[in-house]
Amino acid sequence: MEQYMWIVWLAIFVVAIIIEATTTELVSIFFCFGSIIALIISFIPGASWWIQLIVFIVVSGASLLGLRPLVHKYFNKEKRNTNVDELIGKKITILDLNKDNLYEAKVNGLVWRVTTVDEEEQLKENDKAEVVAISGNKLVVRKVEK
Repeated sequence: MEQYMWIVWLAIFVVAIIIEATTTELVSIFFCFGSIIALIISFIPGASWWIQLIVFIVVSGASLLGLRPLVHKYFNKEKRNTNVDELIGKKITILDLNKDNLYEAKVNGLVWRVTTVDEEEQLKENDKAEVVAISGNKLVVRKVEK
C-alpha cells in the first residue's frame, strides 16, 4: 500500500488546487501544503502510510492555523467609505410628502426618500433632521430641534 500512497497525495493536491482555483476564499490551499509534504515523505523508503497521514494532518492544520489569520488580515483591509457614507451625520431640511405619502429631502442635489428612526415621530415641511443611517435608498433621520 505504501508504494501507491504518492498517487493518493498527488490526487489530493490536484483536487485541492482545483477547489482553490474555483473559489474566491482560501479554502483548500492549506491541504495543498500538507499533501505536498506527505507526497515528499511517501518517496522515503520505509515511511508507512500512517506516518504520511499524520504529517499531512499536522502540516495542513499548522498552515491553516498559522496562515489563515495572516492572509485574512492582509486581504480584508478596513472598510472603505463610499460617497453615500458622507451623508451620515448631515443636517437636512425636509421638503414635503410625495405622492406615495413618504417624506423627501434634497441632499447634494439629489432627492431622497426619508424615514424616521422612531416611527411615531412626525415630520413636516421645512423641519430640520439629521441623517443617522441609510437603509436601501432611504435616509433614516432623527428630527432636530431648530
